[in-house]
Formats: sequence, C-alpha cells, structure tokens
Amino acid sequence: MNFISRASRLALPIKKGIAMKRILLGTLAAAAVSAFALTAATAQSDQPSKPTMADRMQHWAADRETLLDAKLAGIKAALGLTADQEKLWSPFESAVKDASKARMDALQKMMQTRDQDQHMSPVDHLEAIADRLSQGAADVRKIADAAKPLYASLDAAQKEKFAMLGRDMLMPERARLAMDWMHHHWGERESGGAE
Repeated sequence: MNFISRASRLALPIKKGIAMKRILLGTLAAAAVSAFALTAATAQSDQPSKPTMADRMQHWAADRETLLDAKLAGIKAALGLTADQEKLWSPFESAVKDASKARMDALQKMMQTRDQDQHMSPVDHLEAIADRLSQGAADVRKIADAAKPLYASLDAAQKEKFAMLGRDMLMPERARLAMDWMHHHWGERESGGAE
C-alpha cells in the first residue's frame, strides 16, 4: 500500500505539470488567434480596396525596369570596360532600355484594352500580334545594331562574359526556352541519345 500511495503522490506533480502546460499552450494559442484576427481586421480597414490591374501592372513594370537596370549595371561592371568601350556602352544600354520600355507600353495598352472590355475580332487580334512582333523585331534590330561596335571592341574574355551574362537579358523568354530545348535535343542526337 505504501508503494501505491507513493506512486500516486509522484504522479500528481507530473499530472499537474502536464495540465499547466496544456493551459499555457491553450492560452498562447488563443492569444495568437486573437492577434491574427485583430491584425487581419486592422489590415482590411487600412486598405479600402484591392489594387486595380493597372496598379499592379504599373508596379510590375517598375520592378522590371529596376531589374533591367541592375542587370545592365552588372554586365557593365563584369566587363570592366576601357574608356573607349565606355563610349560604345551608352548606345547599347539605351537601345536595351528603349526596347524594354516599348514592350511595357505595349503590354499596358493591351491590359487597358482588356480592362475596358473591348473585345477584338480574330482578325483584329492577328493584326495586333503582327504589330507587336514587328515592333519587337525592330527593337531587337536596334539592340543588335548598337551592340555590334561594342562587341567588336571587346577582347576574348570580355566577349565570353558578354555572351554569358547578356544571354538571359537580351533573349526573350520564349526564344531562350526554345533555344535551350533545341540545344538539349541536338546534343542528344550528336551523343547518340545519351545525355
């Protein structure tokens, strides 16, 4: 009997400890839920409405511009241009920025047309695509024309860096994915299917 009463006395503090932990955890959980609910309610009252598509597009365009500026600055720093090469960098940089701005303007125009619920006929849609492709081709031509003298002035190490760092920035996403796919599959053919 002595053994049973002693064991129950030892178990009592353990049970009290578990109960206290459960009460503490329950209180903390309730406080966390209350804080979350209060924060969510405050955030909803601070923001009267969702941002419009135009607002989101404007923020996205600003982010893209910042990213482009950073990429251009990174390429320029990695190349370590000489004073003569610096003079050739500015036209290249301007052509890249102008092409990016033209693309953003075209996207914003497309979003405005969509927001205004203006539906295009299939023929109008094809003409719009043709116009965007023609403008894109003209912009790529301007970049290539501006890049030629700069690229010709680079030494072999700079050319390698320019090709590696400029590839992601200069090649549109879809074209880059297509090129990667082609290189992958051509590599399989050349190696007999084992790559």
